Amino acid sequence: MRTLTEADIINVMREEWTSRVKTLCEKSNITFAGVVGDKDTILVAPELKLQHSRSGLKYTIDSVSPRDVVLRTPEGKLFTVDAQTLENEYLLE
Repeated sequence: MRTLTEADIINVMREEWTSRVKTLCEKSNITFAGVVGDKDTILVAPELKLQHSRSGLKYTIDSVSPRDVVLRTPEGKLFTVDAQTLENEYLLE
């Protein structure tokens, strides 16, 4: 039987940590926060209303993740928008 080395234990711990962080990021409902002036402000969070700048259509934020946002149409259909597209093409109401 092989004896575990310190490096083996560290590798197992690192793999477990990475797995847990990934799972938490996928399951969490994160808000995008920032600083406006001197105040911390929530910039994007579930149930905020957005308007698509070109079409004028209005959407509701359903959920937020580190890399994208799920939007809900007035009819209840969900679709995903990445952070860059959100920044460039949508306005807060």
